[in-house]
Amino acid sequence: MAPQPVSPVVLPMGAPIPAGAPLELTLDEAVALSLRYNRGVRSAYLQRVVQRFDLRVAERAFVPRGEIGLEVVQRRFDGLSRSETLISPAATWRTPLGGTVRFVWARADPLQGGGGGYDTAGVSLTQPLLRGGGLAVNMAPIQIARLQEEINRLQLEATVAGTVSAVILSYRGLAQAQEQVALAEASLERTRALLETNRDLIQAGRMAEADIVQTESGVANQEVAVLQARQQVVSAQLGLLQLLALASRTNVVAVDPMAAARVEVDRDRALETAFAARIDLLAQRKSLEQMRQSMIIARNQTLWDLSLVATATRDDGPRFFDRYDETDTTVGLRLSLPIGDLSRRQTWLASETAMQTAELAYEEMQQSVESQVLDAVQAVDAGWRQVEAAQRARTLSARALEIGQERLRFGRASNFEVLSLQADLRAADVQSLSANIAYLNALTALDQQIGSTLETWRISLND
Repeated sequence: MAPQPVSPVVLPMGAPIPAGAPLELTLDEAVALSLRYNRGVRSAYLQRVVQRFDLRVAERAFVPRGEIGLEVVQRRFDGLSRSETLISPAATWRTPLGGTVRFVWARADPLQGGGGGYDTAGVSLTQPLLRGGGLAVNMAPIQIARLQEEINRLQLEATVAGTVSAVILSYRGLAQAQEQVALAEASLERTRALLETNRDLIQAGRMAEADIVQTESGVANQEVAVLQARQQVVSAQLGLLQLLALASRTNVVAVDPMAAARVEVDRDRALETAFAARIDLLAQRKSLEQMRQSMIIARNQTLWDLSLVATATRDDGPRFFDRYDETDTTVGLRLSLPIGDLSRRQTWLASETAMQTAELAYEEMQQSVESQVLDAVQAVDAGWRQVEAAQRARTLSARALEIGQERLRFGRASNFEVLSLQADLRAADVQSLSANIAYLNALTALDQQIGSTLETWRISLND
C-alpha cells in the first residue's frame, strides 16, 4: 500500500491567512520596508515635527516681539463726547540678562476729522538684579530645550533601532519556521521510506507483521509534526507582516540563508562602545544636565526680588479741549521681600534631591550597562560553541542512522532502534537550526546592548 500524502489544513473561507504568490524578501529588504512603513517609526518621525518646533519656540525667547492694537471708541467728558480711532503698536524685548524692555506708541484721531489727534509714546525697562537676573538663569530654559531636543533625537534613534532589531528577530523566526517545515517533511519522508523497507522485510519473511505498527505510528506522528510546522510558519508570517505594516494576507517568504559565521568580539572594545553610544545612557546624561540647569533656576528663585525700574512717557497733542505736551520719566528700585513663604526653598531642596537621586540612578545604569554588555558578549561566545556542538551532534546522528538502516536490512537491528535513530536525527536537525538562529540573535542582541544597531545596518536617520 502506497503511503498517503499529508492532507492540507482546511481553513474557513475569508480567514486572514497569508496566501497567493510568494513575496520573497531578503533581510535587507525587510529592514528597508520597516523603515518606510512601520507605524511606530512613522509616528516617531511625525512627533519630531512638533519637537523641532518646540525648540524653535524656546530659542526665540530673546527675539523682540511686536503687536498692533486697533480701537474705535467714544469718549465722554463733562458733557462733551467724541468718537475716535486709536492705533497702538507695541514692541517687547526680553534680554538675555532677564530684563524686559517695552515700547508703546499710540495715535488717536477723531472720526469727524478736523484735527484734534494726539500721540502717546512710552518706553519701560525692568531689570532684575537678584531673582530672575543674570545670563545663566535666563539661558537655562533654552539649554534645557536644546538638551531635550537631543534627548528627543536619541528617542527616535531608539525607536528605529528597536524596530530594526524586532524585524531582524521576526525575519529569522520566519526563516526558522520555514526550515522546520523542511526538516519535518524530510523526517516524514525518512519514516515513509522505513515503512516501505518494513513491508519488503515482511514479504521476505524477515520481520513480524506486527512490528510495522510502530513505523505506521511514526508516519502519523511525523504528519502531525509537518502540520504543526506549517502552522508556525503562518504565525511567523503574520508577526513579520505586522512589523512591516503590510497586508496580513501577503504570502511573505524569507529567502536569506540562516548559516552562522563566527564573529570575534573584543570585550573591552564592546564596553567602550556601549559607554560611548548606548542610547539610554546618553539620554540619561542629557537628563542629568537638564537637572543641573533646573537647579540654577531653582537656586535663583530663592533670592529676593530686587529690580531696577525705569520708564519714560511722552504725550503730544490736545485731548478734548486741553493740550498735553509733556514728558514723564521715572527711575528707581523695586524690592519685594517674601514673608513666611517657604515654597521657593522647597522647590530648591526638591531640585537638589532629585539631582542627587538621578546621579545615583546614572551610576546604577552604568553598572547595569556593563553587566548587560558582558552578558551579551559571553552569550555570543557560548552561542558559537553551541553551534559547533550541534553541528557535530547532527553529523553523528546522521551517521548513526545510516548504520542502523544498514543493520536493519541484514536483520541485525530492530525496527524500534531505527525509529529511535530517526527521532534522534530529527532532534539533532532542530537543535542545529536553533543553535544557528540563537547565535545570530545573540549578535543582534549584542548590537542592541552596545548601541551599534544603526551603525551595523548603515542606517542614517531622515531627521
